[in-house]
Amino acid sequence: MECFSQLTQETLGYYVYLLINPFDNKIFYVGKGKGNRVFDHAKAVPFDWLKNEKFDIIRDIINKGQKVKYYVLRHGMTEKEAYLVESAFIDFLTFSDFSFIANISNIVAGHNQWDKGLKTAEEIELLYNCLLLDVENMPNKLLCINLNATYSSSADIYEITRRSWVLKPKKANLADFVVAEYKGIIRAIFKVNEKGWQKVESEDNAEYFKGKSKIRYYFEGEEVLDEEIQKLYLHKKLPQKQKGQNNPIQYFPVEFFSKIR
Repeated sequence: MECFSQLTQETLGYYVYLLINPFDNKIFYVGKGKGNRVFDHAKAVPFDWLKNEKFDIIRDIINKGQKVKYYVLRHGMTEKEAYLVESAFIDFLTFSDFSFIANISNIVAGHNQWDKGLKTAEEIELLYNCLLLDVENMPNKLLCINLNATYSSSADIYEITRRSWVLKPKKANLADFVVAEYKGIIRAIFKVNEKGWQKVESEDNAEYFKGKSKIRYYFEGEEVLDEEIQKLYLHKKLPQKQKGQNNPIQYFPVEFFSKIR
């Protein structure tokens, strides 16, 4: 089947659809739309300039003589309702604990994924019941790294925190601790070893450094498990960033680090 009849299109309203790979029966894409939107992806495959994981999967299916399987998850909705259903299902399928039922190629996470999306019970508690970091009375100096682009509940948080960042090592080495922050909340605390921040050798990371000219640094160390330190910083909410402040690196207290060039 390659299209809906005119009567079906007029009756469906907005709907959420699934694209299924016939070779493993796994969902590889979730979308929303109306009319014949569900069929548009396969029709666009001949345009070679369209390159992403979704189109690569569809091309592979077609080249092997098979067809994409189409399912409609829910229909008869308004556009706003379709957004909510789509985002909830994407959140579910992209959650690491449920990866065995899907191989999602969707690039964009579900709408309102952090505010309203799938979470563990512990993450729900953190979202609504975390205290603000007391930046006025901190006994330590912190280097804070934002992990919004790489964090997940199953990630090795040490590995994704420790490399590779554009920063000033002289400034970074003055921090007592490095804290990993995701969506404004501190998720882990690390102590950098005596070697301090070290330059990443680009020849060892050719693919990562492709197109990147700035020098990047990493650290080696260990997670801080001391209860007194954790009580001060772990699961605390950071002050809201100023508008336009996109640097993933922040220093606290700001007054101390602002003097360092």
